Amino acid sequence: MDIQRYYEKSAKISYYAAMISLLIAILFLVFHFVGGMAGNIIWLTLPFIILSLNYYIRFRLYEKHMKDTPVNVQSQRTQLLDSEHLLITFLPAPTLRMQFFNKDGAVVGEIRDQDMSWYKWLLPNAVSMFMPKRYGLYDCFGNQLAEFQTGAGLWSNMIVRDHEGNKIGRYKENGKRAFVKTTGMISKPDGTDWIPIKIGGLSSFQLDEMNGKKLASFQTGWMPREWGKLFKNPNMPILTFHEKTDLEVKLVTFGFLSAIFHHVSN
Repeated sequence: MDIQRYYEKSAKISYYAAMISLLIAILFLVFHFVGGMAGNIIWLTLPFIILSLNYYIRFRLYEKHMKDTPVNVQSQRTQLLDSEHLLITFLPAPTLRMQFFNKDGAVVGEIRDQDMSWYKWLLPNAVSMFMPKRYGLYDCFGNQLAEFQTGAGLWSNMIVRDHEGNKIGRYKENGKRAFVKTTGMISKPDGTDWIPIKIGGLSSFQLDEMNGKKLASFQTGWMPREWGKLFKNPNMPILTFHEKTDLEVKLVTFGFLSAIFHHVSN
């Protein structure tokens, strides 16, 4: 899939979500008028009407992006773990579904919930974010590269395993300071401190080892002009790995992203 197909798919999902939300509101109105539903009908239907309008606006926006994007994006099929720069989008889904594009507009991988049960579409985000989750990291061919497991609760606590199930790291958030900034520690399998986390905001941050070695950066609001021909959102996040970043560091970085963005559903 390329960036144009992403816009097309997102437009379709947003349109269906808008129609379903509107249909639920209409059914509530019908049941109310035939006497099958008591209560204040405005307060019952208003959330679904607002949700329908929200998804319809997204549908029109994605539709416009699809039409403005050049057709037949040409790109070499770069492997996810070989890419230096990755542009990040959030696909409409009941829980986190994060897709990674290379600078040429091709999808090279994604993080998605391994349990995409239909009922999760009905759960409010305020409820879903407290539930334990198990995410998978996949390349562009659908091969699983890693697994990220988070426990229940408000504070992020993520275990990272490779494709063979071997534990390679763990992120634990410091709940006492989480309301001020995102703080915590990514540790190695033996419990040794590895990558300290001190982030004031989730729009831009840097990941460094304990010895100061730079590993990766996450930036929002910065995009080279030539990339803007394909990626219509100038605030699309960009993940950059520094040179000679090893495989385990990349996997725990993806795991950390799934931990801090696990509450995001588009």
